[in-house]
Amino acid sequence: MYKVAILGGTGDLGFGLALRLAMAGYDVFIGSRRREKAVEAAEKGLQILGGGGRLRGESNSDAAADADVIFFSIPFQGVGEIAADVAGRMKASSVAVSCIVPFGDESLTTSAAEFLKGLIPGDVAVVSALHTVSAERLARISEPVDTDTFIFGDVWEAKKRVAALLGDVDGLRPVDGGPLKNSRIGEQLVKILLSVNKRYRVRDAGIRVSGLGDDRVRRGWEL
Repeated sequence: MYKVAILGGTGDLGFGLALRLAMAGYDVFIGSRRREKAVEAAEKGLQILGGGGRLRGESNSDAAADADVIFFSIPFQGVGEIAADVAGRMKASSVAVSCIVPFGDESLTTSAAEFLKGLIPGDVAVVSALHTVSAERLARISEPVDTDTFIFGDVWEAKKRVAALLGDVDGLRPVDGGPLKNSRIGEQLVKILLSVNKRYRVRDAGIRVSGLGDDRVRRGWEL
């Protein structure tokens, strides 16, 4: 199984993802700027899971150094600093996954995922995913997530790796969303979901692609 790092794994989305992937049997490194904060989060996660998972807390750079898949679950404002911190530690064979939504930065002319790609080594494939997945759904570990996530990227094998990993989360269905440049659309969908949450007084609205059976989705990743 892949080793997974979640940079920003002490935040709501990152922590929920860490729990889910640990439940699925993955070795998960929770990363943070402050290692002690990451260690506390990992200990909390193990308590929630009843000790039945493999969670470790590390600094962001140490977490990235050991991982095959590295999730960037961080605010856009911190991406430059964190990318600079981890870029020299990432394995060439690893895949970086941007979960970043660039709120409040109107000057950005590309997606956060494409921006991240320009900050890390060129031999590390970049994929983006999970923009429309509710942190609250991930945190409710006794229930299926029951939502889809689009996966965007230009390197097919990297997208397949991320799809296989996320497909092991109970109720989460990875759907191919096309090339990395489509991340611009995926990131903006979050604004619509926030409006839906506010209008209907819910906290965990998500997206399901209709007319797409589970078997067809699975076969699509086997191409």
